[in-house]
Amino acid sequence: MNKTSLAVIVLGLAATVSLPAVDPPVLSRWAASPAKIDGLPDEWREDAVSLEKSVGVEYAFRNDGRNLYILFIFKDPKSLSSIEATGMTLFFSGEGKKQRDFGVRFRRRPVSAEELIATMEKQGAPLTPEKKQEMRAAKMYNLYAAEAVDKKGEVVPASPSAAADAPAFHAAKQETNIIYEFRVPLVPWDIHPAGVGSGPGGDVKVGFEWGGSAMKVLSTKTSWHSPQSIVSGDVFTGSGETRAQEFLSSFDGMSRPALKTKTYSFWVDVKLAPTP
Repeated sequence: MNKTSLAVIVLGLAATVSLPAVDPPVLSRWAASPAKIDGLPDEWREDAVSLEKSVGVEYAFRNDGRNLYILFIFKDPKSLSSIEATGMTLFFSGEGKKQRDFGVRFRRRPVSAEELIATMEKQGAPLTPEKKQEMRAAKMYNLYAAEAVDKKGEVVPASPSAAADAPAFHAAKQETNIIYEFRVPLVPWDIHPAGVGSGPGGDVKVGFEWGGSAMKVLSTKTSWHSPQSIVSGDVFTGSGETRAQEFLSSFDGMSRPALKTKTYSFWVDVKLAPTP
């Protein structure tokens, strides 16, 4: 076989090799007004949702010039079961890599009316006697806390900043689905450790992770609540095991999460909407 014919064969083989398909980034829609973080999907009716089949969840993104808003819908109750124990952690990377240097952990837990009153007063919230009496009408409340964490899961202290809104979330049940809404500030990490690290028109890789060891989450050296959340101060004291057991004891027997659960995680490339 001469060199010419060999070159033709090699070129023909090369032409048949195809590169793996790359999923296009999910487009974030511009938010004309800040999203209501209430766990209700009504204002997301016009948004196209994406499906992550491996865990049975749907999600969508919005942003304005200040925050990234995320809608997260649990369609499969199996993947939801572990979130009560560990919360949801979101990671953000602007370099196209799955970096976990900084993230935001969102957790919900039930508290009594008296505990809520005490912690709100510690935070400096003005509560009249009439307001306290009104709050005592309900025995239990849900606290929604958000805190910046490093790659080891340790909380990174975050001071209030005029340049960034505090991260926040809320959850609600609608028919057979559980709806989560998240808000994360669009600021660099040196301004706020819970920041996305990108701005309008930019690209960001978003990682979702929940489940795993509740002991690891509850035994960190911080409180449940960030300085910017509605409540601050240590709710649990003592060793990691004590804190974990106190957390589990706060649930009734039917809804008490396991100490060790399956870990769920996936990453999404997101294209932030530019400023109109």
